[in-house]
Amino acid sequence: MVLADYLRDCGYKVVEGVTADDVLAVLAAGKKIDVVLAEVQLGGSSNGFELARHIRENHPDIDVILSNGAPGAAQRAGDLCDEGPLEKPYHPEEVVRRINALRERRRIARRP
Repeated sequence: MVLADYLRDCGYKVVEGVTADDVLAVLAAGKKIDVVLAEVQLGGSSNGFELARHIRENHPDIDVILSNGAPGAAQRAGDLCDEGPLEKPYHPEEVVRRINALRERRRIARRP
């Protein structure tokens, strides 16, 4: 995946998956994850919206970025993503910007 390679080149550790089930398996294994980037139309037992809801309810320390190209998905994704949905087509630099914004928000929230 081009985006995964780009993120690695930017210094991020990347775990790739194809379906929501892949993401859930990584989370169940206890792997340290800061941000999940998922398509709205994601294969597996759930779609991107359901995955984002699961993460918000069960892993509130993990941020979610949903990407979509489906009509009407932006409004639904807005409630599940602090930075709002990532509209297609997007540039990899926008993904990095959003990841950095989410990480900075978490860092500021942790300050005493």
